[in-house]
Amino acid sequence: MKTLRVVPAFLLLIAFSLHAPRAQDSAPKPETKSFNFLIYYMGSRIGWSKTTVSAEKLDGASVTHEHEESWLQIKRSFDGMTFESASTCDYWYELDGRLIKVIDVTRNGKQSVTVETVYGEEQVNISETVDGGKPSTTTLTRGERTIYGDMRAWRVLKDGKRLKPGEKLDFWTVDDGDHAFVEQHWTVSGPSKRKLSDKSVAEGTEISIVKGGRASTLIMADDDMPLLFEDVGGFSLERTEKIPEPFKVEEVELRNTMDANIAILEFAQLTQLDIHFEFEHDDGEGVPPIADTNEYHDVVKYDKGYAIRMKSRRLKADFESPKYPLTDVPDDIKKYLEPTAMCQCDDETLKEVALKEVKRKTSALSAAKALMRFANKKLRDGSGETGSASAKQAYDEGQGDCTEHAALFVALARAAGLPARNVGGFVYACSPNGTTSIFGYHAWAEVWLGEWIPVDATVDAMGTSARYVQFDIDEPGETYGKSRSSRCIRQKIRPIIDAYELADGTKWRRKGAPDFEWPKADEDADEDAKEGQPD
Repeated sequence: MKTLRVVPAFLLLIAFSLHAPRAQDSAPKPETKSFNFLIYYMGSRIGWSKTTVSAEKLDGASVTHEHEESWLQIKRSFDGMTFESASTCDYWYELDGRLIKVIDVTRNGKQSVTVETVYGEEQVNISETVDGGKPSTTTLTRGERTIYGDMRAWRVLKDGKRLKPGEKLDFWTVDDGDHAFVEQHWTVSGPSKRKLSDKSVAEGTEISIVKGGRASTLIMADDDMPLLFEDVGGFSLERTEKIPEPFKVEEVELRNTMDANIAILEFAQLTQLDIHFEFEHDDGEGVPPIADTNEYHDVVKYDKGYAIRMKSRRLKADFESPKYPLTDVPDDIKKYLEPTAMCQCDDETLKEVALKEVKRKTSALSAAKALMRFANKKLRDGSGETGSASAKQAYDEGQGDCTEHAALFVALARAAGLPARNVGGFVYACSPNGTTSIFGYHAWAEVWLGEWIPVDATVDAMGTSARYVQFDIDEPGETYGKSRSSRCIRQKIRPIIDAYELADGTKWRRKGAPDFEWPKADEDADEDAKEGQPD
């Protein structure tokens, strides 16, 4: 089988914004302030960010303008691959810190992404364009939500004299990447001193943040700018007097695979696979567990970590495929037929290819299989210059790892009228001779054929054996499963296989494997993960 490789998008796109200080109620001073930051991942210095804050006029009104330039490079230790990302971001604020408009241009390898977010009184409009293609637009209705940017939230706490330990602030914010509102929960920890990587000391107010299920720590200075930002996934941002020149990037110790304790040559025939791994629990209020009980697996959370029982999602013998083309798609599924900036299913080339591959197909299943096989054969296996390429870029370059295989299949399926979506997590795999047995971080897809069917175009598989752990649905508007991959990578999880079953009835159980109280088969598969203790 093909080597499973994935470059998680979170390693290339820093999601934290540096926000400008609030101007006073009187006219802002015409001075410009500059700030420098160093970007770290897992303790390795990988980039820098430079920010300037100034007062200016926008449509005749006095506003605060922040201009930010960032650059980072990741050189992976396990294969030497290097990925580079640079961005220019402009923010415009009202004098009280409320956001007016944000324009972010990010260059990721050969790919360029422009996101413009405009804040109105009743709506927030987001427009995303990839490589100069057609813009993908999203309109979010504010409703009754209290919506703040990070700077406005800070000002609410500071101006309200609420920087005492234990003070809380709950609000909504806009996630430009996910095209969605997400909840934020801020808890003031109080005064804090922290030694930075350059041996200087950051002294300010520490705040614990949970944003869309992703936890982080922020230390703010009296000048209303960050001194330190630490993300649960291993990223950190540290203020510095100046950016070193020449700037040297440090190698990142980053794993995309984890060695397995046994080799299962017949992994494609797995009907059940039990694993467990120790994990220093970082979930809590607003932070999701590492995995949920769902169609792919049952999950037990125990005192030292997680146990996961993976289930087969192979097509059953009595599966009846709907006719093609589909004529009855539920309203809540239709959104997975729409183009997005990264999924250009309205591109004329991709549409032509998709319709050619499904020509004369009368079964939706056979149409989906044809598109899966095309995506599998079209892309040479290997990482391109872009960490997570769009479907059109993957098609044009003819190369990609699992993220590109999934993206191309999803775009082709949508172009052919089959709802499809991207999925992420990790998967078990084994080489034919058993010398390599791993769990690898992975991306695949799902296609709607009356129900959601897993599709792994990387390995040309329709339906999955019991070897997939799902973390999230990776689509605009989906905020489920934030930071699960990065949290696992940071903690260096080591899954242990405890037991498995094959389609031919073969069963195996590791001597001394712990027993867990698994959810019963008739319980709701979508309920929260069960609590349990190994014997």
